Amino acid sequence: MPRMVKMCRLASFRGSVWPILPVLAALGLAPWTLGCSTVEYADSVSQANPLDAIESDLVGRLNDMRTKAGVPILKVCATLNQSASAHSDDMRDKGYLKDIGPDGSTAVTRACEAGFSVACDGSIGMAELLAKGNAVASATLDQWAADTGTQPVLVNGDFLTVGVGRSMGGETAVWTLDLAAADDPSCDDAAP
Repeated sequence: MPRMVKMCRLASFRGSVWPILPVLAALGLAPWTLGCSTVEYADSVSQANPLDAIESDLVGRLNDMRTKAGVPILKVCATLNQSASAHSDDMRDKGYLKDIGPDGSTAVTRACEAGFSVACDGSIGMAELLAKGNAVASATLDQWAADTGTQPVLVNGDFLTVGVGRSMGGETAVWTLDLAAADDPSCDDAAP
């Protein structure tokens, strides 16, 4: 079981808050806007399911963006969360930021391996977005939305399901967003 630390608003701590301020600053979080969230230690595996509060915030913001663009909202998929979380962990642990892993894996092959069976024949439309540097959802989504290459992917109406992985504990936060143009029964499986 991964070791976790709970981060909450400063008002919820008893006693002095000064010892945690460097931790908040290192995570890029403003203490006055921080809600409770679970953050992994450097030696842990990302929590794939259910999404933590910050990952859920990203999906909510993304679905708001999609609604404004007139395209369907995305369904969160358990197996895509597993695939995205594992890829974020791998990038954090091995120090890279690429959609093709050192082992040659791709978003499609990682999704298939995680149990997203409709990806296994290689014919499903998928996209994977990566980001590094922002620990919070709003800044990460803004990073993708500001890029002319990734912004159209965010509001592509062909995509129906989404998986999110955010790895903490390295030098900076590493995000993976997997989008798929199909649903799968494995999406409803909450077990990691």
